Amino acid sequence: MGKQQYINICIRLLLFLINGIGVYIAFTYEFFLSGWGLSLFLILQVFLFIDYIKLLFMDIEKSIDCLLYNDYSNTIITRKRKNSLHNKTAKLLEKHRKQSLIETSDKLIFTNIIESLSIGVLILKKDEDSTITVFQQNTAFLNFLKIPKYMNWNLLQPKLNALTPFIHPNKWQSQKHTISLQVNNQEENFFLKTSYTQTAASEYLILTLETIQQLIEKKEKESWYKLMNVMSHEIINTITPISSLAENLGILIQEPPIDDDTIDELSQGLKIINKRSTHLNAFVNTYRKLTELPQPNKAHMDLSKLVSHTLNLFYSEFKELNIQTSSGINRSYFIYADKTQIEQVLINLISNSIHALEGVNLPQIDIKIHREHNRVFLKVSDNGHGISDEIKSNIFIPYFTTRKDGSGIGLTLSKTILNAHNSFIVLDNHPNLTTFSISFPSL
Repeated sequence: MGKQQYINICIRLLLFLINGIGVYIAFTYEFFLSGWGLSLFLILQVFLFIDYIKLLFMDIEKSIDCLLYNDYSNTIITRKRKNSLHNKTAKLLEKHRKQSLIETSDKLIFTNIIESLSIGVLILKKDEDSTITVFQQNTAFLNFLKIPKYMNWNLLQPKLNALTPFIHPNKWQSQKHTISLQVNNQEENFFLKTSYTQTAASEYLILTLETIQQLIEKKEKESWYKLMNVMSHEIINTITPISSLAENLGILIQEPPIDDDTIDELSQGLKIINKRSTHLNAFVNTYRKLTELPQPNKAHMDLSKLVSHTLNLFYSEFKELNIQTSSGINRSYFIYADKTQIEQVLINLISNSIHALEGVNLPQIDIKIHREHNRVFLKVSDNGHGISDEIKSNIFIPYFTTRKDGSGIGLTLSKTILNAHNSFIVLDNHPNLTTFSISFPSL
């Protein structure tokens, strides 16, 4: 409180004391009329003092109520802020007002970010009483499921029956799934991902939905970006020395006389230009192999026989390098495919395995085939050096290779061939065991 308030309170307390003494003296000497009069005056002083205290703290109490209910409409006038207690209360109110504006702005920015995403986002919040509320959702999420916008969980929940296993209150956890949903009587495939977060007072479940087509397009963009990086790097590495050498050779020709040393230097430069040009030509030819791959000439074929035939092609190489092979194939597995192209895929995979087995004790290649859920799976495994985590995301990118003599298109070509057969290839990488698994539609 300010100095003025302390003086006022002290004066009122002094009047209480004087009036109380007066009442005591009046009743002691039996001046009853005066005593009762002074008593009424004392009671009036008490009420006035209480009213003064209430007025003194009314603005402070009102400001505290505003803070409790997040209402920042109250202000304390400048005259009252001369009182230090009122001034501190006004500063506290202003601080929380600014903090509320910042939080509102941050929430608006966060909402705009969520809304700008092409993937569907739903964020649920669960408090200490296990009451669930809708914290955030974007238009993409609503459009995917063709549902109206509900911020009340009790209204939104019945619209999300297909997602119940992933948003059940007792099963909030981080997970990934590919799911099929019925939207307007049509089945659509989505990639669903949930992320679980817990704070001191609440739990949050972040659910994202992405169409399979969106996922494919994103992967294609990433692949093209990586491919452009590899191609530009390769072309620049070839053209730069050629350009530099051509400039130097031009200078040599313009500086007579042309002696034997100059001729040798010209000859050496031309050889380098020829070598780099040949390399660039080979690079372009490998690209043509990818872009001009013919459509598969499909026919019914026995995959088991093709595996045996391909292994026989490498018989001498296996024997020379002491590589043990096993297939464990004791029956026929028929698929509808281009025999020549699938054989090329097997040759690429076995060649990669042979390279990975260099310097390995007891090198071994295993090939297995099995049928599961109307698919035929072919697995090629080796106990070689494996594929490190740093490069495994790049192995299907054209021209990416770790081999000095490799073209970098073997796995890319294999994947392209398999895509044309409605098949796919995946890497299963474990310590001391690298497996490429191919899935074919079965007959």
